[in-house]
Amino acid sequence: MKEKLSSSERRALVRGEPVVRGVLTATLEELAEVGYEALRIEDVATRAGVNKTTVYRRWPTKQDLVRAAFQSITVDRAVTPDTGSLRGDLIVIARHIATQASSPELLGLRRLLFAEDRDADLVAIAQSIHESMEALPRPVIEAAEARGELAPGIDATLIFRSLAATIHHRLGLERRPIDEGFLAGLVELLLVGALAPDKRV
Repeated sequence: MKEKLSSSERRALVRGEPVVRGVLTATLEELAEVGYEALRIEDVATRAGVNKTTVYRRWPTKQDLVRAAFQSITVDRAVTPDTGSLRGDLIVIARHIATQASSPELLGLRRLLFAEDRDADLVAIAQSIHESMEALPRPVIEAAEARGELAPGIDATLIFRSLAATIHHRLGLERRPIDEGFLAGLVELLLVGALAPDKRV
């Protein structure tokens, strides 16, 4: 029978952010060492220095725990800037993506997803993260629309996908650094395009 939490225990779980961070960090470390298939919640709890019931109460399944760990280094770290212009917002977002994409945690996540992409749980987790990430630019897009910066009928989500994909490609495949000049040029290309003004239709 599932153990019922008292009100004080529920409050502790909500307020215990250091414990939450510790468990999620331990989860990422375990994933890096043993992979998803061999991951055991008991081992995560030991690494985090908590009782396994502490983990199970907040994350009842391994899939729940791993999804939360992945979200902690993707969705939960995302930024929603409000610089007053779409160009300014994109620069801020591009800087953030470049910084995060270079972090050991995200590099480890990418390796794990590619290595175990046939695991049904990991596919479901990746899809969940993708859907959450797709929703993040919505406030920036809505603000740009309200300022009249976007052309009618434009699919603004493609701008953000292209931005992230180009940065990840440069860092991950080309192994080349990213500086402010590159980011500014990328944002300009996405917003203005490659054609000369007199060639645009």
